Amino acid sequence: MNKDNIITVLVSVIASVAFSVALAGSVAGKSTGAASGNIDQAIEDYLMNNPTKVREALVLADQQEQIEAQKRVAINYKNNIKELNNASNSPFVGPKDAKITIVEFYDFNCGYCKRLAPDLMKVIKANKDVKFVFKPVTFLGSMPIAKAAMAANEQGKFLEVYEAFMTHNGPVDEAAITEILTKAGVDVAKAKKDMDSDKVKNALSAIAELSQKVEVRGVPTLIINGEPLQAIEEGPIQEAINKLK
Repeated sequence: MNKDNIITVLVSVIASVAFSVALAGSVAGKSTGAASGNIDQAIEDYLMNNPTKVREALVLADQQEQIEAQKRVAINYKNNIKELNNASNSPFVGPKDAKITIVEFYDFNCGYCKRLAPDLMKVIKANKDVKFVFKPVTFLGSMPIAKAAMAANEQGKFLEVYEAFMTHNGPVDEAAITEILTKAGVDVAKAKKDMDSDKVKNALSAIAELSQKVEVRGVPTLIINGEPLQAIEEGPIQEAINKLK
């Protein structure tokens, strides 16, 4: 929770105590000065004697803030669904006009993304009528890998390279990138040129801007037909697809 929200909650707690004391003082006919002194003491006593109440108020405020953030993000997804589902600057598999579209924002250096990838591959293979759009972000220093994957996409080899990068053990340095591209049947010389092309750079830049626009704050982020999909395992993803079929 940010600083402003913490202050707001504390002010609310203090105001509540102050109002109660002031009301009691008014009923008892006490002077303004006496009531003020009582309020100060009451506030101090309350905060000292009820730390759990303050903590509970802060937790509740944090929960409310998260709920509001989730609502805001869901609205952002809906308002930007065309851009999210757009595959003109993003690798994708499946029919262009599919009834169901799943978008993944991910980072090649993200442990949870690597955990999701094998399950996501199973879902892809089991649902040929679903479009899967891949939008790599580079929060974790994965720009060279993302560029390589986008370059592989230019040769129709994205999915093979995506899977290989996600299941690779150890750091993905330049040698590993070259090895993975080669094993996937990619023309490495052409891929390396494409990695530095304006097309690839602009595509990754557009994806990064979109991720900020729809408030992607963590990866992997899955979106199905413009709705948040909270899952990193095959079962829940398949279940979400089945509900839309």
